[in-house]
Amino acid sequence: MENMSETPSVLRYSDILKVGTPIADMNYHRMIPSNGSTFSPNQTIRLPFNVPVDAFVNLKGAYLKLTVNNTATGTNDAVRLDPSAGVASFIDTWRIVSGTGGLLEEVIHYNAIYSLMADMTGIQHSMSTLALTDGSIQQLSGNTGSATMPISGATATVVAGATNIAKEASFTAVHIPMSGLFQTDRLIPLGFANGTSYVEIVLPTANFPLASDHASFAPSAHTWTITDVELHVPVLRMGAEFNASFRELLASGMPISWHGQSYTNVQSVVNSTGGASSQNTITLASRKRSVKSIFGIFRLQSDLTSIDADSASARQGAGVTQWSWEIGGIQYPVAPCQASATNLGETYANLIRCLNNLGNSYAGTKFNRATFLQSNAVSKIAYGIDLESYGHSDVQSGKNLSGQGLPIVFRPTVTTGADQLFDCFLQHDVVYTLDGVSGTITASS
Repeated sequence: MENMSETPSVLRYSDILKVGTPIADMNYHRMIPSNGSTFSPNQTIRLPFNVPVDAFVNLKGAYLKLTVNNTATGTNDAVRLDPSAGVASFIDTWRIVSGTGGLLEEVIHYNAIYSLMADMTGIQHSMSTLALTDGSIQQLSGNTGSATMPISGATATVVAGATNIAKEASFTAVHIPMSGLFQTDRLIPLGFANGTSYVEIVLPTANFPLASDHASFAPSAHTWTITDVELHVPVLRMGAEFNASFRELLASGMPISWHGQSYTNVQSVVNSTGGASSQNTITLASRKRSVKSIFGIFRLQSDLTSIDADSASARQGAGVTQWSWEIGGIQYPVAPCQASATNLGETYANLIRCLNNLGNSYAGTKFNRATFLQSNAVSKIAYGIDLESYGHSDVQSGKNLSGQGLPIVFRPTVTTGADQLFDCFLQHDVVYTLDGVSGTITASS
């Protein structure tokens, strides 16, 4: 019993806050694009990490700042940002390249997975933090933005609470990157690596990131530019003694490694079945070593280029009545999940279990019964499965797909009258390593 006793923390008056060592000097650095100042649809923004020698960067404290300019001049040319993704809808591909040219991270259709993750956060977080930073919607609303009518003579819907940008007006937003390298719990020793690492942002097509936000007919295409792009990063510099010791450690051949989690995208097109109910077999491939979760979403092909659609977040029920995943001949879950307006719980439970939130009484999402699934209409639904053996742990315990030739198979029973793009996102572990001898940063996943 004596060994099990402890003085309560509220009575430990001798506990004094300790001084952190080594002593570091922190400052904020502003990274600007190296390939221009004004960017248009389909162009690439390149942001180099220009940090001092022997410096560490706190990427978890970094943010991206940019200005969206609605360059349209027509009377009814008001637009809105995506209600879920906000300004992140302008990031079609997120890529990080090391100073020696190695690919550290690449998330294709970043805007789509970010939109899903934003919808899987609590309502208060979305309507406060994300609304203030990304410019997402400020109030809970139904699913909006799918262009169900022809463009000619269409009537765009004004969405209450969405971020509106009038004709010839601008909106400046801040985005916290949902990136494996940016969200690690370690300081990144970029000042000890060779070359200059950089972030690449590939912008989408003209009609993808914005939707018409006027009660009258709008033009056939949106026109916009991105300006004032800045990456703000906290940079730490230690004393000369620590830097010499750290470089000595690197020179000894001891690699410096740290862990992160990223997303990989694989995709397929599901052709129209003409309204007939049939089981589709969507086969995808990946070689990741530790896949924690898989998320699948459907979007109408026509929504991706529509002026009225919130293309990043306009996910579809696609008429799916049941679904399952299969990896290496093993079906997940053990029996196909049913999906209908009166049978939503199992699909939802599997989805939130991917984020270890199943049973968490304090966790919430923006989903509700009215918006989670609408058969052939815009829905917030996604088809997720958790593959991690030890949730909430600090070990790699996801499904190993490397070297085993294990295809990822998604089997939905689909009833749909339109072609759908199926995006599969794999959430996986990544180990980043700085080789002290060569000064090269690599990513292994």
